[in-house]
Amino acid sequence: MKLSQLGFFCAVVDHGTIAAAAASLHCVPSNITARLRELEIQLGVVLFNRENNRLLVTPEGRLVYRKAKQLIDLAAETRSLFSNDSMQGVLRVGALDVALANHLPERLVRYRLEAPGVELHIRPEHSLFLERLLMDGELDLILTDGPIQHPLLDSRLAFRERLIRVVPKALSSPTPQDLSGLELYVFGRTCHYRQQVDNWLESSGIQPRAILEIESYPSIFACIAQGIGFACIPESYVDRFASQAHTFQADQVPSLDSSDIYFVWRKNQQSPLIRKFIEVIDSQGV
Repeated sequence: MKLSQLGFFCAVVDHGTIAAAAASLHCVPSNITARLRELEIQLGVVLFNRENNRLLVTPEGRLVYRKAKQLIDLAAETRSLFSNDSMQGVLRVGALDVALANHLPERLVRYRLEAPGVELHIRPEHSLFLERLLMDGELDLILTDGPIQHPLLDSRLAFRERLIRVVPKALSSPTPQDLSGLELYVFGRTCHYRQQVDNWLESSGIQPRAILEIESYPSIFACIAQGIGFACIPESYVDRFASQAHTFQADQVPSLDSSDIYFVWRKNQQSPLIRKFIEVIDSQGV
């Protein structure tokens, strides 16, 4: 079944005769007659009662007309989707929690104002899972740790970030022995920050009393404030909790320093929506 067949059928119903429909469509009546016969054969129903050169729509024909008009209108709407300069599409973006909480909010507002026609979906996940979703085609763009070295992926710096060691205020210059008596709070192993912390522990020889997976920065800061543990936390979160600075001590650890966030996308992607998203988000600088 072709959309043109349905268009011929609807034109005959709208104009009342094949001759009038042919005139409106700038074609010969015999072409419309042939298309109507084909449509009736395909559907297995009679669409018109033919009496003395008159065409009267059958009950079945009325139902087909209703459905056909919906299809024709939808096709016209689809053809006009990209007829102007406005951005339209369904864009799926994945991002680290730190990017969503501390770097993206105001930028996303600006993007929504510039691209109201884009249906934007944001999904928070850990680093490794974000990369898997991007490779599987479930996400169009991710904001994650980088740069990415992969033959199918490309990346670009989005936001500067680094891990900061946060300890209870009483430990102004903690020794390895001090930290070994505390709990260490971390995210799960699919988080790139967790991998950095594990590598740091191994190289430093620090053995915390316990390593607990607590994927909530407010909860982590609350535990640190009570003097029972420490953590390695993105600097932007440390800045957000500055009002509680009297409860913790933050310092840099060279081996944990750089944890920048990158835009990552598939090299063979052809959509200008992805480039425009990066352009708008990045326009306020890193």
